[in-house]
Amino acid sequence: MTGSSRYPVDGRLPPGALAWRQYEVKLLSGRTATVAFSLGDPRDGTIARVKREREAANLGLLVVLNDPDSAEEVVLWFQRATSLTLLSHGDDMMIGEEVRTLLPRYFTAFFDEVKDIAPELGTVIFTRIATTKDRNLH
Repeated sequence: MTGSSRYPVDGRLPPGALAWRQYEVKLLSGRTATVAFSLGDPRDGTIARVKREREAANLGLLVVLNDPDSAEEVVLWFQRATSLTLLSHGDDMMIGEEVRTLLPRYFTAFFDEVKDIAPELGTVIFTRIATTKDRNLH
């Protein structure tokens, strides 16, 4: 896998996060994008409320930066049983096709890195990216 993993530059986690990783992703076009993931802390009041509302085992954020084909937006991901759903603030998720095709690989890498604090993420199996409004990744 091309890319590197690192914490935020100052070493602090984003508010409400148990973990944060970002990967420099080499795209087929030769460009490089940054894909970042957080794992929400269930002890945080907002995270706990969203988990209940979504009936989620885990949740966090996905951020795509430095890709001219993707809007710089924050996307909520949440896990139910063995499925993963991406939810954008707007009606349509604006992640470029090149990055979108690599998301399962980087979600898998992130879930592997946080398996000590969220072992149930290891049960998520990526087989395709659906075209439904909720953007299920299984």
